[in-house]
Amino acid sequence: MNILFTNVGRRTYIIEYALAEKINYKNLEIHVAENDKFSAAVNLDKRLKIHHTPLVLKNGNKYLKSLFKIVKKNKIHLIIPLADYDLEILSRNKKKFKNLGCKVLISSSNLIKTFYDKRLTYSFCTKNKIKTPKIYLNQKSLKLNKSKIVVKKDIFGSASSGYLKLKKNSNLIFKDKNSLIQEHINGIELHFDILNDFNGKFLSTCVKKKFLMRAGETDKAEIIYKKKYISLAKKISKISKHVGNLDCDVIKSKRGDLYFIDFNPRFGGGYPFTHISGYNFIKAILDLMLNKKPIFPKKPNLIKASKGINIHVSK
Repeated sequence: MNILFTNVGRRTYIIEYALAEKINYKNLEIHVAENDKFSAAVNLDKRLKIHHTPLVLKNGNKYLKSLFKIVKKNKIHLIIPLADYDLEILSRNKKKFKNLGCKVLISSSNLIKTFYDKRLTYSFCTKNKIKTPKIYLNQKSLKLNKSKIVVKKDIFGSASSGYLKLKKNSNLIFKDKNSLIQEHINGIELHFDILNDFNGKFLSTCVKKKFLMRAGETDKAEIIYKKKYISLAKKISKISKHVGNLDCDVIKSKRGDLYFIDFNPRFGGGYPFTHISGYNFIKAILDLMLNKKPIFPKKPNLIKASKGINIHVSK
């Protein structure tokens, strides 16, 4: 089985987890595609098959042609994208890859557009009764907010791009047309990984409490297990029908309500904690490719960890 990870950048942990599976899957070949030949993931291991691709944002058609060429030449069976850049173009061309005998671990184009645009994400949540912070598009609507602090964010973006806490009366609030204003929720940051199969059906979820973030990546977290969180993950899975992993950022308010902030239909910076908790989503995807039913532990290992260090928490 030949797998291609695209836009690997610095997501070395995903590639390491995939390489570790070569023990269980003897014919597994890991291919990585990236435009930067100096990126961390490209230079991780000599066992990797490396492919240099054009920047998708500069020329989508050229990027797509390079992927088709890689898939044909190397008989790639599965593509797993690791960044936002090529999600939409891969989704729109899913059938073309299928005709080449290659699956793409990707959600529908409509869902990707919805989760990439924070205004559409807000509509998705309100329509499906998923708690999410209110958004404000003008000064009049903002006056109804009792909070003194609001949050400014890029409408389109990832890795907390454009994130800024502002006073409600700040002159910067509606100056930037590429940003929106969001209600500020005081609380604890949580992270959900929700895994669906290739048909958009729920497989598993892992929830963690975040302690330290850096450039959109989770550096320190604690695994938590609550049945109501699992039920909520199943609800989102059923509504979205996403394919593969859905990386979700959540705020737990002081009252205990969960507000969903962002949905990323791909592997994200919180996945390493899911993996070390015992929920191996990479293996699950490989099993699905071989028409095997993925098996997960009944409960995750309740660990508190920093990247590279695992510390067990007493139960």
